[in-house]
Amino acid sequence: MNQTISKQICATLSKDLRKKYPRRSARIMIDDTVKVIRGEYKGLTGKVAKISTESNSIAIEGNKKEKLKGEKVDVYIHSTNTVITSLNTDDKWRVKILEKKSKSKIKAMKEEAKNKSEVKSVDKKKSEVKSVDKKKDLKDGIKDRVKK
Repeated sequence: MNQTISKQICATLSKDLRKKYPRRSARIMIDDTVKVIRGEYKGLTGKVAKISTESNSIAIEGNKKEKLKGEKVDVYIHSTNTVITSLNTDDKWRVKILEKKSKSKIKAMKEEAKNKSEVKSVDKKKSEVKSVDKKKDLKDGIKDRVKK
């Protein structure tokens, strides 16, 4: 149950991070820097202070709402309305997971390599046939000279 909940608390990576890591989204952790892209707080940037697994939302540092009695409360923003702009890389395990290539990309790379090897083998066969033809032509040319 906890695994499925934590998978839901993820956000898309910024374009810079997408170039660095081969994926579109990542799980949000405390101390990640996020930018709100939708809703009332659009444009707000800050570090993640709290994560709520019940409502799939996060609280950003410095983003508080004042109640009628004067008490300040954290404002929770749904994780899908944010973009991760910088990652907390203190956790080496997380960095390893982010740097892994997805299974589909690995499969595509294997297929490309296989196709290239097939093309090379076809080219080799063609060149072998050409070299055999050249040898036959040379032998025929020598035989013609000998006959004359």
